Amino acid sequence: MIVQKYGGTSLGAADRVKRVGGIVECSAGQDLPLVVVVSAVGGVTDGLLKCAGTAVGDGARALELVDDLRDRHGQVFSDELRDAGTAKKADAYFDELRDVIRGISLVRECSPRTTDLVVSFGERLCAMLMTGLLRARGLDAEAVDARDCVITDSSHGSARVDMETTAANIRDRICEKKIYVVTGYIGRTPEGVTTTLGRGGSDYTAAFFAMALGAEAIEIWTDVDGFMSADPRLVKEAFVLPRVSYEEAMELSYFGAKVIHPQTLVPAINANIPVTIKNSFAPEKPGTLISPDRGDLENPVRGIASIDGTSLMNIQGSGMVGVPGIASRLFSALAARKINIIMISQASSEHSICFVIKTGDGEAARRTIEEEFEIEIAAGKIDRIDKVDDLTIIAAVGDNMRGTPGIAGKLFHALGVNSINVIAIAQGSSERNVSLVVKSEQAVRAVNVIHTAFYLSQRVANLYMVGTGNIGSTLLKQIRARQRELSQRHSLLLNLCGLGNEDRMVFDPSGLDMTNWESLLDKSDLPFDMDRLLEELRKKRLVNTIFVDVTASDEVASRYEEVLNEGIHIVTPNKKANAMDQAYYDRLQDLTKEHRLNYYYETTVGAGLPIISTIHDLRISGDEIKKIVGILSGTLGYLFNSLSDGRRFSAVVREAYERGYTEPDPREDLSGMDVARKLLILSREIGRVMELNDIEVEPVLEKDFMSGSLEDFWQRLPQADSLFEDKRRHAEANGAVLRYVATLDDGRPRVGLREVPSQNALARCGLTDNILQVTTARYSESPLTIQGPGAGREVTAGGVFADVISLSFHLT
Repeated sequence: MIVQKYGGTSLGAADRVKRVGGIVECSAGQDLPLVVVVSAVGGVTDGLLKCAGTAVGDGARALELVDDLRDRHGQVFSDELRDAGTAKKADAYFDELRDVIRGISLVRECSPRTTDLVVSFGERLCAMLMTGLLRARGLDAEAVDARDCVITDSSHGSARVDMETTAANIRDRICEKKIYVVTGYIGRTPEGVTTTLGRGGSDYTAAFFAMALGAEAIEIWTDVDGFMSADPRLVKEAFVLPRVSYEEAMELSYFGAKVIHPQTLVPAINANIPVTIKNSFAPEKPGTLISPDRGDLENPVRGIASIDGTSLMNIQGSGMVGVPGIASRLFSALAARKINIIMISQASSEHSICFVIKTGDGEAARRTIEEEFEIEIAAGKIDRIDKVDDLTIIAAVGDNMRGTPGIAGKLFHALGVNSINVIAIAQGSSERNVSLVVKSEQAVRAVNVIHTAFYLSQRVANLYMVGTGNIGSTLLKQIRARQRELSQRHSLLLNLCGLGNEDRMVFDPSGLDMTNWESLLDKSDLPFDMDRLLEELRKKRLVNTIFVDVTASDEVASRYEEVLNEGIHIVTPNKKANAMDQAYYDRLQDLTKEHRLNYYYETTVGAGLPIISTIHDLRISGDEIKKIVGILSGTLGYLFNSLSDGRRFSAVVREAYERGYTEPDPREDLSGMDVARKLLILSREIGRVMELNDIEVEPVLEKDFMSGSLEDFWQRLPQADSLFEDKRRHAEANGAVLRYVATLDDGRPRVGLREVPSQNALARCGLTDNILQVTTARYSESPLTIQGPGAGREVTAGGVFADVISLSFHLT
């Protein structure tokens, strides 16, 4: 025997009830007898409640609403109501309902007892009409009013079932080989007064009918495909769980998975009856099987559920420590006020107790606590009662979490690297559920983070990139070239969700087409605006989001603080942020620690060379950095390496510009400020407090060459050729070469053109090489030397790409 239950959404329209009829017909052909439990037609229960409420003040209007309900049933069961016998039965039901509504309007009161009677008409009408539909299909069907079997107490609105008496009644009533269409949700007291079973009552009806009859299975037909790994409205990658255990289903249902009410499962568990959740809109789909078995052993976390609209109450005081009965008094007082506690967390010191409730119960809970502990509050033994609103509980559920090391660690690491703060935590000794509380504004992101951590076979990093110049366009080319291999061989998906340049920007949280990014930007009518970009980051709150700045923009760099405050990681070769005032640099460093974020700027100095990371490692290992000297501009390195006998300075500058070695405006390099910024960054990285104007800067060219437009600069530049030829010859005569050198020695930072002896390592570095010599307490006799290419779009973009990949693996 199978017991089926159909919810209101499955019975909400004529085509839907016909589909249900087809499902029942197929099932009846396989196995008889068959019990079909039905809810009221979709929307009818609310309509009946509205009738009852309206009747208290406006009887005539309430009767009009009854007529509306008659029309509603006529639309859904139009074919069945053409049958004279069925129509007559429906008329009798509505006549009775109209009498009840008139009675309410006369006494101007609608008690819980009367309300139960009114709403019972929804299930009774549906069962009668569904029976007519099945009979029209040639099936042997009989309507059963559950009140003939289900005996309850008199707790109207949420009555408790007398299981022993009810089971005996069910066995007496359901005894032939036919289809029994049973009203869900309703019962009666021993005196014959109609009652309702509360939320999930129709599911519960199906479960205890199945238990009483020893059914082989229960099928709950609804409007979803089954239990999902997460709410698909929140997580687009959510998928149907083919199998969950009883306990997992109860936990998921309790924490917001609105597939089945947890109470429903109790009779099924007691009788060891498997329950299948099926979609009546897509009956071909397998659904979710709920059974005693654990099922899938690969994923210890089976599902992620959440409850919105909650508040955290915290009671704190030194007088609570070691005092027996505090918790008992607290929870008894709340229970007496019918305030449901969803989650509890208590520190081992007993100094505080916090619990989570629905926000609507918040003020009542506060008053209850103040009344119960009035004496302790007056005596100062309880000093604080705090309430925090706008919270969401998230629960990670799974039988296989038990005994599996690292589950909580993985979960909280995933939240931490995405800068999601956990306010409270609870885990039962069964280890089947880890529950946590976050701010509601972070809830969607938190659910996605957890789902990604435990379910997705691929690691995902969502990139928002600004800058499509030499380095930016090269970076996009490198990502596109490696995207498939990263996905297939390393399970890493780099998802470009936003792209902007100085003119336009474009967004797509599902991922932009990287083969067509230029066209997408050209066609975009969205002008570039950092405020709009920050709003997009704030609104979407995608998991593992990385902001990639490949501009040289002061404006973009000045907004890093806001990016970090949104919980977004940063990767950049843009030196401007770390070369702004010391206070801004310090704030960025503090924010990365405060929000547990990552701010990668290795390529701000030395392109792809590990200069900043090496200095960081030296410092963290306890070494003392005493002196730094080096060539920190691949551009200027190229200029003075290429400046040989017969080559004009202006021609070498133009060549470096065309090869992409210079900044978009080469005067930025020739001013010496680019090198000064790099030296400032290194100085701050070794712990010096310094501003840019503390650095002694000798520009390559005099100020006369630096004013005007870029075109003016190119026209005037040949005037400097003779000057640099003279400098080159002077150095050559001294057995030296020209190099633009940065030095930090004895606290004196300076950058400028120097004559470097030809045998010095700084003189022998390659065309675009950077070279840095670091003298430390450990490396005192021979400095630690880092050398390699320090300019070029490929090298710099490759360094940024490496940072993006490294950060992506760290996040996921």
